[in-house]
Amino acid sequence: MNAATDTFAADDAAAARNRKIIIRGGQVAVAVALIWIWKIGADTAGELFVADPFKVWDRLIKIAMSGELWMHTYETLRISFIGFVIGCFFGVLMPFVLRRLPRLTDAIEPYIMASVGVPKYALIPLFILWFGIKDAPKLWLIGLLVFYPVFIAIFAGIRGVDGRLINMARVVGASETRISREVIWNALLPFFFSGLKIALPRAVSAAIIGEFLVGNKGIGYYIEHSRQQMDVTGAFTGIIVATALVLIVNSALVYIDKRVNAWRPTDRHMAV
Repeated sequence: MNAATDTFAADDAAAARNRKIIIRGGQVAVAVALIWIWKIGADTAGELFVADPFKVWDRLIKIAMSGELWMHTYETLRISFIGFVIGCFFGVLMPFVLRRLPRLTDAIEPYIMASVGVPKYALIPLFILWFGIKDAPKLWLIGLLVFYPVFIAIFAGIRGVDGRLINMARVVGASETRISREVIWNALLPFFFSGLKIALPRAVSAAIIGEFLVGNKGIGYYIEHSRQQMDVTGAFTGIIVATALVLIVNSALVYIDKRVNAWRPTDRHMAV
């Protein structure tokens, strides 16, 4: 019995390793293909319209060596993190507050959902008018773009919690605070991370877009400044850095999600 179990476990481990090798190989192949297409596009359209990928690489090395890359990256990550924390805090808090107030929830839910359709980027000029040209307009934009996916995910997660679990916790004397913390929160963690996978890249993207209009540092500022100087290579370099930031942030979030939710049973055939 143990030998058979060990054999199956070894087969599963080997299959998982092979699957990872295939996935990594596919990712590398896609990256090479994209760079090749990019190079063809640059040669065809001309460097006035599409920067040469190898010149972009040279520029990336140059600004990394000078420290300019790290200065702009730090600024973008700083404002992204602050705005993300603000939006995430209210996105988590409000559904838990509304859970205790069902009548208020029924009254305001249509208005909250209707506000999702408001084009957030169109509000940037108003934010600049109301809050000035420092960090506040960017924080408002990031906070709003983070708030909605987190709020919707948490709201759906709370509604999806099995009521029998809550009733059982009440029977054994658990307070509402403890129920929220230990029953509902643990049950909705997959919803929470699903919302974060949308919200966190949005936070970085929103910070970069805000930097187009406000401030004198950050990846967005670097891209916009390069555009104004007709520096196509610089603009493409900034775009590559922005893309890399989003990929790194998303990879870190996926890793945290796997660690936090490792105890949950999953269908091994659905593993990627």
